[in-house]
Amino acid sequence: MKLKVYNTAIIGGGASGILAGIYLNDKKSIILEKNEILGKKILITGGGRCNLTNNSTLNEYTKSYYNSGNYYRSAFNLFFNKDIIKLLEDNGCKTKVEDDNRVFPVTDSSKTVLDTLIKILDKSNTQYKLNCNVTSITKEENLFIIQYNSKKIKAKNVILATGGNSYPETGSTGDGKNFAVSLGHSKTKNMGGLSPIKIEEQWIKKLQGITLDVSLEFKANKKSIVKDSGSIIFTHKGLSGFVIMNNSMTIEKHLRKNQEVKVNMDLVPEYNYETLDKILQEDFKQHSNQGLKRYLHKYLPKNMVVIFLEQLNINPETILNQVTKKERVKIRDSLKRITLTVTDVLENESRVTNSGIKRKEIDPNSFESKVVPNLYIIGELIEGCGICGGYNLQKAFSTGVLAATTIREAK
Repeated sequence: MKLKVYNTAIIGGGASGILAGIYLNDKKSIILEKNEILGKKILITGGGRCNLTNNSTLNEYTKSYYNSGNYYRSAFNLFFNKDIIKLLEDNGCKTKVEDDNRVFPVTDSSKTVLDTLIKILDKSNTQYKLNCNVTSITKEENLFIIQYNSKKIKAKNVILATGGNSYPETGSTGDGKNFAVSLGHSKTKNMGGLSPIKIEEQWIKKLQGITLDVSLEFKANKKSIVKDSGSIIFTHKGLSGFVIMNNSMTIEKHLRKNQEVKVNMDLVPEYNYETLDKILQEDFKQHSNQGLKRYLHKYLPKNMVVIFLEQLNINPETILNQVTKKERVKIRDSLKRITLTVTDVLENESRVTNSGIKRKEIDPNSFESKVVPNLYIIGELIEGCGICGGYNLQKAFSTGVLAATTIREAK
């Protein structure tokens, strides 16, 4: 039986695949998506609100991809934050800019973004099929043979837009990387991208769900490797939040060397030691009959105070005038510095994948493979990732548009 031949087969209907389909706008091209819906991962981005891009300048963007930002200049010059915002707004999805230039839909719903992108794709000529589990891609002469379910098709071009292996429940299970390697690309180690971290100290689990603004210093074998500040979230395994995830790759690098990694947390970065000590002394005199537990709400969330004091072996029911100087100093020192042991970077809970096909094997001016002609690799499947804040979705959108535009203009 003669196989149907497409101009382009896009493997994966997530953010990069949908944009590639829209900009191909070709009735002889098709998106093959393994899930029952397109863009499943878009629905969970930004905590379900979809931080779709970042409104920063191009120069700020190039600093936001762990020394690889310049690699995406061609893609960003073609299709940037203002372009995805305009595309969505022209089709009824209004957006807003929040802290750190993060851009969200005004509905605060990822579904609004996804529905709008699908609506735009539906207006284009590119076809798409759902529930298509691609199992192999081979190349014979100048055509790719793609096997999915129990069917086969041929394509002149293939765009791999499968994502990495983060959030496997959304279909991102590393298939694209395997396809690229089977076609001749280098195999690379799996590495998490923006990941939470696991903490050895078990009492941290009691703080699950608490959010706190802190200053952090990570040390590997007692040598400082990262200093940062921001909002952290205590989890059932350790710590999460933007400031943790943005530094997780640096932490992982040292853990892989079997180095001992510790994190010092300053719970009250707005005070230095001297100021805090003076305030504590004055407050303990002026409010001598106040309970210690109630007083510490000034510095810590209510549901954290008792656990904090338990770690110091201080009775939470103690009255301020009963607190000894030694205990007061212990409270001061612990507010300014709690040391925890990092045992793991939780790659299986990472927001994006850091490992992928090596950048040096992909042409940044087209995102065509340098190893396999007419194979394009886009989005999260490219080695490396950006920090939190909309940068990774923009990378997906921009690389998808550049690959599609290259193919379309080559006809």
